[in-house]
Amino acid sequence: MKSSKTLLPIVTLLLFTGCIQPSINQSSNYNNPSGTQTLTFSTNEHNFMHSLSNITTAQERNNYMDEFLLKSDIQCANFLNQPLQKTDDTTKNDSLYINIAEGVSSLFGLGYITSTAKAVFGGNSETSNEEKKAYANALSPEIRKGVEIARTRFAKEMRKKQTLPLDKYSIENLKEDTLKYDKQCNLEYGLIEINRALKEMQSQMNRSAITKEEPTPTLDPQVIKDKVTQATQEVKEKQENQKQENNQTTILSI
Repeated sequence: MKSSKTLLPIVTLLLFTGCIQPSINQSSNYNNPSGTQTLTFSTNEHNFMHSLSNITTAQERNNYMDEFLLKSDIQCANFLNQPLQKTDDTTKNDSLYINIAEGVSSLFGLGYITSTAKAVFGGNSETSNEEKKAYANALSPEIRKGVEIARTRFAKEMRKKQTLPLDKYSIENLKEDTLKYDKQCNLEYGLIEINRALKEMQSQMNRSAITKEEPTPTLDPQVIKDKVTQATQEVKEKQENQKQENNQTTILSI
């Protein structure tokens, strides 16, 4: 019963944090040919229990980091689920989509995928923009997962610094890391992770090809079973036929 009372405030805090909207900044993107405003993510610290300005010890710094990472992840997930994020097309993202298509083509021998992607992401027509959405929608779960992977990797590096004294990993250092962490809540980082995964798979295939040995001959038990069953059936049929012939010969001799 005591543990339930302890968990209740934590669960309430998490649910409340999930409802808090992240800070969303609008800024011009010079890579966007349409000149439209793009959205950037910033963790909303309005209801934080720990404040960066009040940190005087390494433990207080670490407590703030833990709270920041937890609540930033919840807010980032909400941010990426907003439909508006899917319209944030930039020249760099277009190149990443083309790279993904080339990676798929190379791995699976589907050359037409690259040519189709280049036609879509190399144009600026309304038709091309609609086709881009098809790629974005299809890869949406993988893109969000890629963002999560990138941020998890960076969070691990941040937590490693919790063992450092305050003069070795200062408040300013922590602030720089939190800004970098916020920056990675972006679809671009998801696309980068997809490309990373395809390249890693290609590398594994190349390593396997280089170190590949002559395969050792093997016998498939299923094939053996099927053939033994077939032979057994043929033998039984012959035995039955032979038995019938012997019966007929006995009758005729009588």
